[in-house]
Amino acid sequence: MIKQAIRSPLSLLGMHVPDEGEGVGGEGVRIIGEGADATWTPDRGGPPVPRAGRGLFTALAALALLASATAQVPDVRIRLDVLGSYRVTQAGPTAFRYYSLFGRHSTASLRFSLEPGFTGFISQKIQRIPHDGDPDQLDEAYVQDEGIWRIGKQYMPFGTGEILRDSVIGARADTTQILEGIPMTFMVCDSGSERQRGVMAHVGSRALGGSFAIGRHWGINGTSLTQIRRPEDTGGLGHGWEQVYGIDASRLLGRFFLQAEAVHFRQGATKSDGDHTIFDFNVTVSQRPLDWLTFGYTKDASSQLTFFRVRGSVELTENVILQPFIRFRDARLWDLGAEVRFKI
Repeated sequence: MIKQAIRSPLSLLGMHVPDEGEGVGGEGVRIIGEGADATWTPDRGGPPVPRAGRGLFTALAALALLASATAQVPDVRIRLDVLGSYRVTQAGPTAFRYYSLFGRHSTASLRFSLEPGFTGFISQKIQRIPHDGDPDQLDEAYVQDEGIWRIGKQYMPFGTGEILRDSVIGARADTTQILEGIPMTFMVCDSGSERQRGVMAHVGSRALGGSFAIGRHWGINGTSLTQIRRPEDTGGLGHGWEQVYGIDASRLLGRFFLQAEAVHFRQGATKSDGDHTIFDFNVTVSQRPLDWLTFGYTKDASSQLTFFRVRGSVELTENVILQPFIRFRDARLWDLGAEVRFKI
């Protein structure tokens, strides 16, 4: 019901973005709306600009309703965060994708704030991950009173957000009133059939915390478990685990940021979803916020596999960041490549 009520920002503007089965060239970008050209391709010159149509009218009408509800024009911010990744592996061909190999989507987003103090956020994926347990084009879409509650599609606040990172539909509550100022987050999720359903909680601060999730189909999104699998290797709909428990800790020591997390997945939905106990440790050295180097080590105690990775980040120009990486599995090269991130 929540999902049906939410419209994606690019669709509201009359634009269409590539699906997981669509290429990034050739067919170009399709424009929807009355009077719009059917397709834009690079050889037509200039960016795709939709003509007046239903999409733009719907966007303007939605903003008008927000303004009338708050007796003022809402503060609206539109952002584009494009991440292109190029990967080379020993087992398969090279590939270029509009998502990170570490579980981050390229998105177009819209954020708005209202007079009562509420804020809303909608983001749409530019490319979906093949075989993803989250088939929606929307990445997130929620309304919140920040620090108190959040309702809609959102990422689970589990641990560090690095190992279990599913985007789910649910309601979240944050409080520090139960255990003498200790931060606590509770969430109830229902993303639909063969997707995440259940309850989860995180107790503690960024320095030290614990999490649990009990229900069905946790960990099915391509954005989760990227330390031990590639985003496309998720089991997808109907897979996942019923119980997940974790503990996490982090500390800043000068220019060094240390982060550790242990997560246990149990009671898989299928025979292929065996139990996993994952230990992950990262050390990041930073000169500036966008210039850093990370060394990561992951141990899957269930399969006895070990993973080692090195990632870097260099700000090339304003809003353009280059992030090369190399990963090893059991001391053998697993993959290497680079990601370019562009934000406006």
